[in-house]
Amino acid sequence: MEERKSILDSKYWQRALEFLFAACIMLGALGDSKSLPLSLKVLSLLTIALGFIVLLVSGDFRRLKKVGSFFGVYGFVLLGILVWSVFLWIMNLETVSFIARGTLKFMYQFFVLLIISAGVYMLGERAIHGTFYGLVAANIIIVLIAVPQFGIADSVNSFIHFFVSFGEQQGLMRELEIHDITFTYGFFLIYFLFFAKRGKERIIDIIISVIFFIIGWKRIALGALPVAILIGFSLGFMKSRTRIMIMNAICWIAILFGFGYVLFIRYDIFNLVMSFFNIDTMGRNEVYDYIQQYYEISVTFIGYGFEYTTVLLQNIMNNFPELKIGVVALHNNILTVYIELGFLGFWAWLIYTWLFQYRWLINHHGEKVAMLFIMCELYIFITYTTDNTLYYYWTSMVLRLMPMAYAMHMPEHNDQFYWPWIKSKIFNRGLEL
Repeated sequence: MEERKSILDSKYWQRALEFLFAACIMLGALGDSKSLPLSLKVLSLLTIALGFIVLLVSGDFRRLKKVGSFFGVYGFVLLGILVWSVFLWIMNLETVSFIARGTLKFMYQFFVLLIISAGVYMLGERAIHGTFYGLVAANIIIVLIAVPQFGIADSVNSFIHFFVSFGEQQGLMRELEIHDITFTYGFFLIYFLFFAKRGKERIIDIIISVIFFIIGWKRIALGALPVAILIGFSLGFMKSRTRIMIMNAICWIAILFGFGYVLFIRYDIFNLVMSFFNIDTMGRNEVYDYIQQYYEISVTFIGYGFEYTTVLLQNIMNNFPELKIGVVALHNNILTVYIELGFLGFWAWLIYTWLFQYRWLINHHGEKVAMLFIMCELYIFITYTTDNTLYYYWTSMVLRLMPMAYAMHMPEHNDQFYWPWIKSKIFNRGLEL
C-alpha cells in the first residue's frame, strides 16, 4: 500500500500555496501606499491562518521543529527587549498609555515571526519567492494607482527628471518612494545573485529587484548593498576555514562599529565629518545635538525602554515647534537602541544579533546559511546608521526570512548556482524531506 503524500510534497499544492501566500503578502503590502489605508497591512496576518490550516492537514513535525527553532532564536531577543523595556518603563514611572502603546507596537515584531514561520513551513525555501512576488505585485499596483493621480505627461516628466537629476524625487517618483518595501529588495538581490537556483526565473527576479530598488531610491540602501555584495563576492574566493574566520571577524567588527558609532555621534564627530564633506543630513545633525541631553556614555546608563525616542520627538514637535525638530523618529537605529536599552542592553543586543545568531546558524545549519545571514545583516546594519529600518514591518520580516527559508534548501542532483563557491560540497545541512 502506497504511503499517502502530504500536500507539502505535492507540486500542485505547493504552487497553490505559494500563490495564496503571495496574495496575502500583496494585500498587506498595499497598506504601504500613500493612497490606501494603512490598516490593509493587517491582511498579511491571513498567512498565519493559512499556515495553521496547512499544519493541521499535513502535520509535518520535523519541518515544524526546524521552523520552531528559528522562531525561538528570533523570538528570544525580542522577548528580552520587551521584558527589559517593561522594567525600564516601570523604573521611569511611564504612563499606562505609553506602556500600552510600546507593548502593542512591539507585538508587530512577533506577528512578523509568525508570518515567516507559516510561509517557511508551507513553502520551504520558496517562501522567499512567495514573499518577493507578493511585495512586487503590491508595488506594481501602487504604481498603477499613482500614475492616474498625476497624469501620464507629469508622470513621464517626473520619471525623466528622477534619472537626469540622479534621484531627485518629485511628483510621481515621490509618491513611489515606499521606504519599507524598497529596503527589502536589497535582501532579495543578495539571495538571487548568490544563492538562488540558476535559471530564467532568477534573471527576471534580479531585473525586477533592481528596478524597484532604484525607483525607491534610498540613499543609504544604495550605499549599503554594494558593500554587502562585495563582501559576499570576496568570501567566495576563500577556502572554507578562511571564510569562517573572516565571517567571525565581520561579526566582531560590526559589534565594535556599533558602539563606536554611538561615540561618533555623542562627541560631535558626525557633524564635523558631514560639514567637511558638505553632506546634507536633512536635519539629523540638529536632532542628534538635541537628543544628547537624554543619554550618556556610561555603564550606569540604563535607558528608557522601547519607543521612548519616538514619543519624545513627537512631543517636542507638537509642543515646542520653536525648536524646529521636524521629525518624529531619530533616523538612527544604532543610537536609538542605545538610548532605549541603555549601555548593557545595547551591548547585549549587538552581541546577540551578530555573534550568537551567526554561531547558532553555522553550527546548526551550515556555512551557506551563515553566509547569507552575514550578507543580509551587514546590508541592513549599515542602514541603521541613518534610518529606522530595525523595526520596519517588511524589512524586518524579509531579514529574518532569508536564513530561515534558505535553511530548508534541498540540493538536487543537477543543482546549479551562479557563483561557483555556493555548491553542495560546501558544508550544508538542509532539511531532508
